Amino acid sequence: MPTPLEYFVSYARKDRPQVDALLDLLRPRLKIATGPGYAEWNDRMIPLGAAWRAEIDAALTRCAFGLLLLSPEFFASDFIAANEIPQFIESLGPKTVAIHKPLVPVGLKPVPLDGSADLKGIQHVQVFRDDQGRWFSQTRGHIRDAFVDQFVAAMVAKLRP
Repeated sequence: MPTPLEYFVSYARKDRPQVDALLDLLRPRLKIATGPGYAEWNDRMIPLGAAWRAEIDAALTRCAFGLLLLSPEFFASDFIAANEIPQFIESLGPKTVAIHKPLVPVGLKPVPLDGSADLKGIQHVQVFRDDQGRWFSQTRGHIRDAFVDQFVAAMVAKLRP
């Protein structure tokens, strides 16, 4: 059995309700997805009393890819901007980026992708939205399920060796 790909979930704490809703739909789909398997890491897995910063740094180093849950709050977070995004992507100029580690950015809540906001270079990579261009927060019910189904298919295809 292949070693599962560990993924680092990067999100803004203020988005926790949307993050929980997305991850609750994502986990069972990744569990049955073909391929190597997937193992989630998020900051809620830091043990009580552990050095939280060291735990985050170790998870960033160890992960196979980053699952970046994009929102205005995500980009407004000084911690994410300084410590998490740079592990995956670096803006080298107006339209150039360096990818340091695979990233899977998913549109949690709408952010402007037109250059009017500082998105740390992420605006230059494909951000997942569903086939209708919707962000996760713009979906409900079976449309939300379809969003996650489409996302898993795109993610598995991107990460296939």
